[in-house]
Amino acid sequence: MEIEIITSVDQLEAFCTHANCLDWISVDTEFMREDTYYPKLCLIQIATQSRIACVDALIINDLSALNKLFVSKTITKVFHAGRQDLEILLMINGQIPNPVFDTQIAASALGYGDQISYAQLVDRLCGMQLDKSLSRTVWTKRPLSDKAIQYAANDVRYLSRIYTLLKNELAAKGRSHWVESECEALNDLEKYRTDADTLWKSVKGARKLSSRQLNILRWLASWRNQQAMEQDRPRQWIIRDEALRELAIRQPNNIASLEKVELLSRKQRHRYADKLLNCIDKARQTPKDDWPEAITKPPLSREQRKLLKQAKAFVCERAEQLGVAPNFLATRSMLETLISTPGELYKLQNWRLDLLGSDLKQLLEEE
Repeated sequence: MEIEIITSVDQLEAFCTHANCLDWISVDTEFMREDTYYPKLCLIQIATQSRIACVDALIINDLSALNKLFVSKTITKVFHAGRQDLEILLMINGQIPNPVFDTQIAASALGYGDQISYAQLVDRLCGMQLDKSLSRTVWTKRPLSDKAIQYAANDVRYLSRIYTLLKNELAAKGRSHWVESECEALNDLEKYRTDADTLWKSVKGARKLSSRQLNILRWLASWRNQQAMEQDRPRQWIIRDEALRELAIRQPNNIASLEKVELLSRKQRHRYADKLLNCIDKARQTPKDDWPEAITKPPLSREQRKLLKQAKAFVCERAEQLGVAPNFLATRSMLETLISTPGELYKLQNWRLDLLGSDLKQLLEEE
């Protein structure tokens, strides 16, 4: 199929008119975020059964026609490992494409491997080996080379064929509802929201800090995020996690004590000294009742460790019977949660409950 390069609103609207009549489209994006806080959407690739389009998101400033296509309830949007694509499209359009079908999830449900790559899936199902030499293309540069456009188009060219093959295989094995449930979960807005008040939870080493230290870390993480947004730079470029954690432990209250925080560069101390000290001072004024609770999980008891081993063995056995990776059925973290809080069992997706629920319930109750 010939690749259409779309650089105007009129071209985009014409393509969307074609796509709006279809049951499904394949979608991928190319974006850059290595040196920015906000990812920069550069290209959107879309394939139908008869056409492939590369939409230049750097040139077109009105993507509303595309947004209508993406949220149409009658058109399935096919992605591979689409979490990041969905996140950036939500950021640009204010809505998550829906409904979606993720071929990586579908492949896992069919036993092709845990988190199989797109290139591996193309090789397995289409017998084609993709050229990955352009994986580090700078997508913000214009004009894009013919090779770069071909590379981008291939990410949806084969996705269309893969979707049809996987969908048919899922139906034949009675597993379509597994994938539908997992893909519906991708539309949970909470997965993509940045809550400034809980950013501290993702700072490396946070689990080892006391409640008092976490209170300082919470203020610092929120401040860093605001700085990153204002400067449009990655959070780690403002101050790295390790330095943020050291500040939470040392809690400097003047320039002299701030100088002793070795993980802060001289430039950072010079640029942010007053702001950091002010932030730590405000954190100290937070009432103790409002401090975050320490997030270190209590270790499993001897009996619980024994139960975890039995649960993992059961899941591995069931996964082998089904021909899928054990992690697709239940991760270690999921099993630990069920053992610590058995009531969580009934919060599993229905398909997991059908496959694991009664046996896991019996295992937990027996112990």
